[in-house]
Amino acid sequence: MSAMRQQGVKYNFMATALAIEQLAKVSKLNLEIQEIELKNAIGMICAEDIYSPTDLPPFDRSAVDGYAVCSETITSASPNNPIPLKLLSYSPTLSSCSYAVPVATGQRIPEGADAVVMLEDVDREGNIIYVLKPVPKYGNVSRKGEDIRKGELLIARGTIIKPPHIAVLSAIGMTRVKVYRKINIGLISTGSEVVDPSYGLKAYEQGLVLDSTSILLLSVLSMHRFVNVNWYGFVKDVKQEIKAVVEKALNENDVLVLTGGTGPGETDKTFEAIVEMNRDVKIIARGLAVRPGRPTSILVANGKPVFLLSGFPVAAYIALHEIVLKALCMLLKIRGELFIEIPVKLSKRIYGAVGYDTYVRAKLFKCNNELCVEPILLHGSGVLKSLLEANALITIPRNVEGYEKGEVIWIKLL
Repeated sequence: MSAMRQQGVKYNFMATALAIEQLAKVSKLNLEIQEIELKNAIGMICAEDIYSPTDLPPFDRSAVDGYAVCSETITSASPNNPIPLKLLSYSPTLSSCSYAVPVATGQRIPEGADAVVMLEDVDREGNIIYVLKPVPKYGNVSRKGEDIRKGELLIARGTIIKPPHIAVLSAIGMTRVKVYRKINIGLISTGSEVVDPSYGLKAYEQGLVLDSTSILLLSVLSMHRFVNVNWYGFVKDVKQEIKAVVEKALNENDVLVLTGGTGPGETDKTFEAIVEMNRDVKIIARGLAVRPGRPTSILVANGKPVFLLSGFPVAAYIALHEIVLKALCMLLKIRGELFIEIPVKLSKRIYGAVGYDTYVRAKLFKCNNELCVEPILLHGSGVLKSLLEANALITIPRNVEGYEKGEVIWIKLL
């Protein structure tokens, strides 16, 4: 009798959201905080709440190249009634409203001035300018603090740092920022039939399979700068070999992701091998209510999350997006979504599977000046071509039968 049956562990096909919630209750990811140079912080997770120490702009400044003036002096200005003002060299103070001071874009407005006339709206003769157009109070002026207020929260802890964050932090004089260290994810490919692509096409003649799944997952994970992936290569469907590699990976990583060996077949040994290890192993879910990828399972070993994904590339790819990365967002308290969701019109009727969250690869395109999405109706968990054609993912929740043609639905961009 198998270890799975001995322990009474059967497929329960737990709902994804519930599984992730249960995982978060028994597993924590406590990453150390590092202070790094701002230029190296792109894609990292901010480890502190950052508030602005100053107003931005820090003073009233010109939004254009022109002349700082008193607005009340030029209210009647027009080409037929040019208002003359004496031109002064730049000064921090405008001593009289009968004067004007030249200012460049971004330059501080002299005290006493409250507007800027653009260069093209004046005629100049020597040290006299003739204003041809009125400007309202604070016209062409960027007011102090209109962009950012002193004390305003700029970046919340848990935010993935993006280029605009770098720009804002630079503007307040920061050159270093505190971030969480990269999370180490161990990636293991199981399956006696799986070999490295370098083996060549002769693999298929020998009944072997060239790996595409683990390299796919490695590529996706590597796109996230806050992740460091350690790949442990291919492991045969032998319990002792699986246990040895998992033991090593658990000691060297925060999270494990394994592909293959999650099904109910006689050669699928991954789940049993981990459960039998001399470790504190908790079973969160043996199978998830998702299609594709029902054999996907979640365990916790010595407090570390372990995700067992299908060996089929599409099923593993979707599970990585919808389970692994969502779980990491919850465990790391990442703010915001890693993926963009938008509403679009459905071009074809589509069905789900009651009781299962169904994920359908889809193609987003423009139709009649609006965005539409067409399901790629291919069956099976290993249809690689569908990933080439898909640029979006449709989710049909477990309590929804499907969607009608023309219905507006939310999709996730891939």
